[in-house]
This record gives sequence, C-alpha cells and structure tokens, in this order.
Amino acid sequence: MAHAAAVAALIVALQAASACSRGGDSAAVPPDALAPSAAPTANEPPAPPSASALPAADGSAVAIPADAAPSGPLVMIAGGDIDLSRGTGQKILRNPTWDPFGKIRPLLLSADLRFANLECPLSDQKGITGHKDNPLVFTGPPGGAEVLTRGAFDIVSTANNHAWDYGKRALGETLQNLDRVGIAHVGTSATAEKPMGPRLIERKGHKLAFFAMTAIFNDGPANNPEPRKYVAPASIDLLRVEIERVRPQVDWVVVSLHIGQEYSNEPVQAHRKVLQGAVEAGADVVLGHHTHTPQRVEFHRGKPIAVSMGNFVFHQHSDHPWTGFGYLSRVTFTRGKNPSIEMCPYRTLAAIPQPLGPREDDHFVQHMRRISVGKHTGKLVERGNDGCWVVQDGG
Repeated sequence: MAHAAAVAALIVALQAASACSRGGDSAAVPPDALAPSAAPTANEPPAPPSASALPAADGSAVAIPADAAPSGPLVMIAGGDIDLSRGTGQKILRNPTWDPFGKIRPLLLSADLRFANLECPLSDQKGITGHKDNPLVFTGPPGGAEVLTRGAFDIVSTANNHAWDYGKRALGETLQNLDRVGIAHVGTSATAEKPMGPRLIERKGHKLAFFAMTAIFNDGPANNPEPRKYVAPASIDLLRVEIERVRPQVDWVVVSLHIGQEYSNEPVQAHRKVLQGAVEAGADVVLGHHTHTPQRVEFHRGKPIAVSMGNFVFHQHSDHPWTGFGYLSRVTFTRGKNPSIEMCPYRTLAAIPQPLGPREDDHFVQHMRRISVGKHTGKLVERGNDGCWVVQDGG
C-alpha cells in the first residue's frame, strides 16, 4: 500500500516537461484527476466479424483472416504515435486513398490483433487540420478513420494530450468516425462514462481487456477538470480497481499509457515508477508512448513494458533525429506464461514507416543497447528474418 501511495504521489507531481513540442507550456496531473470516478458498466465493442476486407491504397481489398478456433498463442502488434493532422491531414483531404502502411503491411497482418495510439482528433473543421495561431493544436479529417483501416487496426488509444485539442465536439466526432469504420477505441468517452476502459476484445479464444490513460494534458491550467472527465487521466489507484473488477472475465490485461519526456532517449525515474505501477495494478503488458523517440523495453515482475515505442505515422523533428525511428511491439500471449515481446524497428520518411536497411538496423540496435542499461532492462538477443528482435529480461 505504501508503494501504491508513492506511485499516486508521483503522478500528481509529474510535470509534462513538454506537450508535443509545446516546450515549457505544460501542466502537472492535478490531484483531483486521481480520485476514482463513477464506474458504469464496461463498453464492449461488437464481436469482430469472421472476416473483413479493408480498402488498400489502390482500391483493392486487404483480407483480414477469420478468427481461428480457441487454440495456441495470440500475437498482438502494437505501435506508437499516429498523427493524421496538419500536413498529413491536408494530404488525406487531397487524396482520401492515401496509405502510409503499405511498406509494413505484411508485418501488421502477421499478427492476430493490432493496436496503436491515435495522437489527434478526427473531426470536420471545414478543411482545417491545424490551428492558425497555434501549430501544436490540430486535428485530422474524418477520412483519417479510413486511413487507419489500411493498417488493419483493431483498437486504438485516444487517451493523450491532443485528444481535447478541438474540444468536446471534436472528441465525440473522433469516436463516431472510429465506430463508423469498425475500429474499437479506449481512453476517452464522449459521455464521460468510464473513459479509461476496459474495452474488451476476444480473439482466437483469448479474452483481453484494454485500458488507456494519459499523464499529459495540453489544456492550460493544471486544475482544469473539464477534459479529465472525457479523457482518462493516469490513475494507478483507479486502474487497480478496474482491473480487479474485470480480471475474472479476461485472460489478459493490456494498459496503454501516454507518458514521458519528449525527445529523450531514456525515461526518468518518476515515469518508470508509474509504468511499473500499471503492472502492479494488474497489467500483463504496458505500452508506452508520447516521447516521440524509441525508448527501451523493461520488465517488471516478469511483465514487459514498452517504455516508449516512438513515432509511428508522424513527421520527424529536424532537431531530434531519433524521432525518425520507432518500433512495433510484437507481444505473444501464451496461456500459463508471461507475455513475451519482440521489437520490430522501422524508420519514418514523410510520416511513412518503412523497414530498416542493414546499416540502419545496426545503427538502431547499437543505440538501443546503449540506452538499455540497468536492472531488468530488455536485451535484444536474436533477430528474426522479418527484422524483429527477440527481447528478454536482462535480469
């Protein structure tokens, strides 16, 4: 209990040292954001279809395999920050068939389940995809939802510091657009009902509960409570309560956490404690994002934590070269074992992720090994033919 209280205090004290390039204009998570809220029944998505066809960039269909009988491991691919706003949003408006996932689609489709962090609203602002006076307030167009289908995503987190950029109406539109194309979402609620989740998904006989929350807000004064009604703030205490409630119904718990210091290569200790707190609250795997740089994998109580997966569909920051690299976390769930994790690196060019060449792969691996130091950090031990690295607990 003492450790749980310490983690809660850390969340209260955390400063969003930067809020998606906002510099020092950031806010701490306020104490009232940590208070447990009312808990209506979980919002479950409709059962996934036995098979579906998703439009590709050329207008053809991308076949998604039918759910198999309940047997064997379940493989999930998870990615970091996807931004479909600003210049990318204008590109979508000009070309609704734009597809940033083509070069890594085989990897995405090799998994049974796909997840990412959607780092922008998807709302109709009459052709505007960024605020004229503040380049760090932005939205993607409604057609961004169709773009996500080209990556075959099953679920996205909407809990991040840009979810409220255009307010409540735009948040509601975002969720409607995701519903329209059949992509589940977690981390926000248009009605302020249980934004953290859980969102329940069943695949291959495995039942998963997804939760999402953010330690970063862009809304100005730290005591502004309005966005926190609709966008789930980071609360380990509430997370623990919700996991305990849903655990008898599921096999696995996945927690998405928007946290970290932008453009940094290594996590600060306070952020690590919050990520570890999610495991202590009952998570089987924790997926971190916000720094826009790839950070290491860690293990806590044998459970993998992707501290930050970096940018996924996002323009590189010219002053920070590692914003042009990221990785997908390939997580394998096997009954009776802790989940295992692989790191599948890529680089982004014009916001499009693509596989690494041999020299780039070596550069990435050497960098990751330099920043993966300390107790229970992940060690890259073996590279597969598809470019993904097995990551094991370094002890």
